[in-house]
Amino acid sequence: MNAFDLIIFDFDGTIVDSASGIAQCMAAAFERHHLPPPLPSDVRARIGLTLEESIRQLTDGLSDLDVAALARHYRELHASVAAPAIALFPGATETLAALVTDHRLVVVSQKARRGLLQLMEQLDIQRYFDLVLGSDDVTVLKPDAALYERHIAPRYPVARTRILVVGDTATDLHFAANIGASGCWAEYGYGDERRCRALSPVYTVADITEVTSVCAISPAGPRLVSRP
Repeated sequence: MNAFDLIIFDFDGTIVDSASGIAQCMAAAFERHHLPPPLPSDVRARIGLTLEESIRQLTDGLSDLDVAALARHYRELHASVAAPAIALFPGATETLAALVTDHRLVVVSQKARRGLLQLMEQLDIQRYFDLVLGSDDVTVLKPDAALYERHIAPRYPVARTRILVVGDTATDLHFAANIGASGCWAEYGYGDERRCRALSPVYTVADITEVTSVCAISPAGPRLVSRP
């Protein structure tokens, strides 16, 4: 018997390796806005926030109007600058294909829907997901439990103990805890290791293929670190 019925995936740093593409696009947007580009490490540390919040944290005292303008420049450049540098983590397609045979799969991302769907289509993974939620599809963001209550629970009336949340940041792990689901930390992603380990995730995976072991599709599969 499978351990879970519903798997809620984060996107950046969990399914896709997007740090380089995001950093390149952010640099191009900053330059268009006549600002010095941020360090790639600073951009990486903010993946998982909304675009606007990332920009606020990467700039000093930028007005809301300027934040909105810079975010618009980023989105204008996304298809030509960010998207070509974004790739699936190794084994992602095979993992999703295995999981979808016995589970409902959902993506919940802080990305806006347009860019999220563009990348999912580019990478040919949209077909694996029942539901895709970008930041502009929801009324609240992770880790607020209301996101689950309003946008996911009505479609999937499953026991919370049968839900797995897979993500690379503390936000994802807080979201899992807030909705009463099991949290699976993707330690290969972009989350702060100290913060994520301090939250004692139920599961920790070293690459995305290990999620199949967590879900008991392949009991003899790769290494699984379980945390009580």
